[in-house]
Amino acid sequence: MDEDISINLKYFANVRDITGKKEESLLLRKGHSVMDALIKLTEIYGNKLSQFILNEKGEPRENLTFLINGQAIKSEKLSEKKLRNGDVFVILPPISGG
Repeated sequence: MDEDISINLKYFANVRDITGKKEESLLLRKGHSVMDALIKLTEIYGNKLSQFILNEKGEPRENLTFLINGQAIKSEKLSEKKLRNGDVFVILPPISGG
């Protein structure tokens, strides 16, 4: 029997502007990966978020940082990293300044 898990998402800068939220919870099926969560978010928030986090090939953009419980996950590992109930998922846009 499939189980649902709930993850907590935190948004900053451009992602916060696109979603209109600082944070939210997302229900996923147990065993879903970080990439599955990203795809679900693009389905919820549409083309603007999709273009911001995914490149033309549908792969996560290299300039973004993805954190699970404070640990950075490399873009090429997003499909392998399975999410667990209560995980905190953060999408960090590039930091600029001087």
